[in-house]
Amino acid sequence: MNIVHLAPFAFSPKATVSARILPMAAALARRGHTVTVLIPPYDNPADDGKCWERDGARVENVSGTGGQRSGAGLYVRLARRLAGRARALDPDVIHVFKPVGVAALAMWLLTFQPSTQKPRLVLDNDDWEGRGGWLDVNPYPPAQKLFMQWQERWALRAAPHVTCASEVLVERTRRFRAARRRSADDIHLLPNGPDEAMRAQVAQAQSWREALRAQFGWRQPIAIYAGTIPLNHDLDIAVRALQRLPGARWVIIATGDGIASLRRAIAFAGIADRVEWHDFMPHAQLVERLVAADIAIYPYRDTNINRAKCSGKVMDYMACGKPMVVSDVGMNRAYVAHERSGLLTPPGDAEAFYAAMKRLLDEPAFAEQLGHAAQQRLWAQFGWTERIGALERIYAAA
Repeated sequence: MNIVHLAPFAFSPKATVSARILPMAAALARRGHTVTVLIPPYDNPADDGKCWERDGARVENVSGTGGQRSGAGLYVRLARRLAGRARALDPDVIHVFKPVGVAALAMWLLTFQPSTQKPRLVLDNDDWEGRGGWLDVNPYPPAQKLFMQWQERWALRAAPHVTCASEVLVERTRRFRAARRRSADDIHLLPNGPDEAMRAQVAQAQSWREALRAQFGWRQPIAIYAGTIPLNHDLDIAVRALQRLPGARWVIIATGDGIASLRRAIAFAGIADRVEWHDFMPHAQLVERLVAADIAIYPYRDTNINRAKCSGKVMDYMACGKPMVVSDVGMNRAYVAHERSGLLTPPGDAEAFYAAMKRLLDEPAFAEQLGHAAQQRLWAQFGWTERIGALERIYAAA
């Protein structure tokens, strides 16, 4: 098949393209399909117009940002270019990622603009975008919030087939489509999977783990968090845990609007001298630090956003063989088997999170066993090589 993936935003610093779209695209390419990933890089204008090959898939950043990062005119211009380029590629199927934003606007153009042949569309839903979710958290202007609320409902109802990253999103999509009497058989659970390239990256980093720790100057036990820090982050739970673990150092590799508030919380807790900060870094470098760390952490509260989340960072932790503490919310319990491939703690419970971190740091043999089991579980149950047939069947049905 000739397949086009429409991305919602740039390759970095957000992770949807790198953690969800490209692993799918690479797995499809390995099966002999032609795959093109079209990206509107408004949040990273430096990528404007750049193209490259990644594991057999072609990545194209459409041009036209003009150095801008926001604005209705910019989004419409990029959506038109996405739609036009997608049509020019004459694909068998177009997979649109996210029911809001530029890609969803391109989907609307592809659906309603005159064409001799309507494209076959599949929509991907990987976050609780609307009311009760990100729409209530992010400080969008009121008019934009109204438009995005309409856009999400329209896209989820109009798409012939919808892939969902979590069980909560399957149910939410089902409710939207039931209002239009759309079949629930057209909604497909498709959780995230690891990038196949990580196998070699992790193996290489593990072979010189001690040298990496020496290079990074890590002499204390290292707890690591890697990912985005949004405005409504739950990392204050980790702050309280680290306060009670004076021998441990916390490495944070992150971007996001919530970094300033986390820095304030860390300073207030008096642990700033034990926290090492890093901005966005290339994935191979991130893998080195994950492998070199002792444990990985990701605390959650029980919210709509977290119930709907299928975390790419949890997959990175597992692929790197990290003993980890994560909260027992949403898809985390699908990936992590408590006390067999990680430790799950009640959402929002800082005392339980501290106890789990302490257990892993105090019992290194047990921690190593969990990390190894997590790595095996990820590739056996969630690797795209084993699951890509399900996506091919969805495309064939479309």
